[in-house]
Parts: sequence; structure tokens; C-alpha cells
Amino acid sequence: MDAEARDVLDYLARLAPAAEGTPDDARWLENFRYQTRLLAGLDAPPMELHSVSHVVVPRTSTPALAIRLYRPHPGRLPLLLHMHGGGAIAGSVDGHDAALRMLASRTGWLVAAPLYRRAPEHRFPAQLEDGWRALGHLRDQADTLNIDASTIVISGDSIGGTLANALAMRGRDAVRETGSPAIAGQILLYPNTDLRRDADYPSRTRENGHIIALEDLERQIDLYLSRESDRHDPIVSPVLADPARLPSTLLVTCGADPLCDEGDAYGHLLASAGVPVRHDHFAGMIHAFMQTGGHTRATARLFDCIANWLQRFAPSP
Repeated sequence: MDAEARDVLDYLARLAPAAEGTPDDARWLENFRYQTRLLAGLDAPPMELHSVSHVVVPRTSTPALAIRLYRPHPGRLPLLLHMHGGGAIAGSVDGHDAALRMLASRTGWLVAAPLYRRAPEHRFPAQLEDGWRALGHLRDQADTLNIDASTIVISGDSIGGTLANALAMRGRDAVRETGSPAIAGQILLYPNTDLRRDADYPSRTRENGHIIALEDLERQIDLYLSRESDRHDPIVSPVLADPARLPSTLLVTCGADPLCDEGDAYGHLLASAGVPVRHDHFAGMIHAFMQTGGHTRATARLFDCIANWLQRFAPSP
């Protein structure tokens, strides 16, 4: 394991109470969300951008959906829609703010981050529906928001990567069914790709407790999904999906991450279906290192990797 990653784990262990042993889901969830918020304190100081603003998508049956826009430059920009991680039960755009600022600054793209609903208050597929609604609104308002709607890439970290892939799958199907504009690419940062209860990957045992503990992972999934059968839905567990005709993919995995091997398995599945895949593996890094830029130099390399890969769609200004 990278020495800086080990220091991050030691720091979190000193600050975070153990999640196991809490007597009910409410207390466990409060504890899990606290642990997730600690990651924000490990990031680099937030960068100044040209602007950071919000758009609000009104809805009749549920509260309005806010989308935070990170604009690195004035003018018409390609769109990178990012779904944040946190197991769909924790995490937030605020907790990813410094990372999203860096993402916008380094890529030169307009980064849009939906403040999607979290489980268990709103279980799956609420998160996916919010992401799809955000994408549609940004497309519809592209001229007003100075977005180049011909160049859209979807990204996500952890469960956000799973949601990004699900949005890409829905986008692929919409192209075929309605002629909707195609999504150009997807960026999957250490994604969950197999949520089945019996999923068995060596990295889950080998790296257990490095940001993710297996017992917590199962509890998190139980709070996220509505039914046990959802675990076998290809939208939820994309290792079970047919990935043919999905857009070009940048996949990032971490060697010290319990999710490493399932991410690798999904990368092989994408490639076998003819999807162009670039797989960047950070051998010594831990899950969630997108948010540890104040302590891990590998985080800067991650943003360089993303920026370089995006050059194929739209050169940086």
C-alpha cells in the first residue's frame, strides 16, 4: 500500500468510531455518514473557479432537484455530469466540493453535480431517476447554460460510478428507442459493479477494512435497495449486464480497495463487448482517493489521467 494512503487510513481510524456494534440501523447510518464526512477534511483546499452556481429542476411529486455547476472558464463548454459516491446512503456534493472544483479546473469542462436523493429515505431507483432528470434538464437548457450539448460525458466515484454506468446504459437505449443524442463517454472511478450478496472477489477479503468493511458494505446495500432481487438487476450489478454499444470508458481501480477485482471484471466485460476501454490501475491506492488530495499525491495524477482521456472528445481551452 502507498505510504500516503496508509497515513490516510491511520488518520481516519483515529477519528472515526467503529460502525459495527451499533444497535439499530438509524445509529449505524448516522455513524456511517459521519465517517463519510471525514473524507472532506482530507482534500486539498478548494480552488477558485470562474463560477460555481446552482440550477434547480422543479418537480411536482418530489422536492426540486438542485444541480451544482462548476465552470472553470467563460464560454461554451462540454459537459461532465458527475454522480458523487457515498454508497447512495451518505456522501454529498458538499463533501466532494474540493474534488469537483479540481476536476473542473484540470479538465476545462463544465462539471455538473446533481444533489441526488439518498437512501434509505429514498431508495433505488430514486438516485438514478435524479441523475437522468438532471441530464435531461441540462440538455434542454444547454443554450441558456452555455453548454456544448454535443459533447457530454458521465462520471462517478464508487456507487456514483455505478450510477454513471446506469445512466450510460439508459442513454444507449434512448438512442435506439427515441433517437436521443448519444453520451460520448463514461468515467468510472473505483465503481461498485457487483452488488449480489454472494459476490466473491479476492480483493474483498484481501483489502477488507480499507475505507470499506464488508459488513458495512452489505448493510449499506440493504439500505440502498428496495428488494433483495434488485441486487441481481443489471442496472445495479453491471457485471450481469450486456454492455454492448456503451460509450468509450475510462475505468479507474485501486489496488488497496475491496472493490478492485469487481471493477477489473467489469472492465474485461466491457472490452469483450467491443467497448473502447482505458483501464488505469493505481496499485497502492485506496478507495475514495479522489477526495484525499490534501494527503495523497496520487489524487493529482488521477485528475491528470481524467483530463488526458477527455482530450479525445474536446481539447482543453
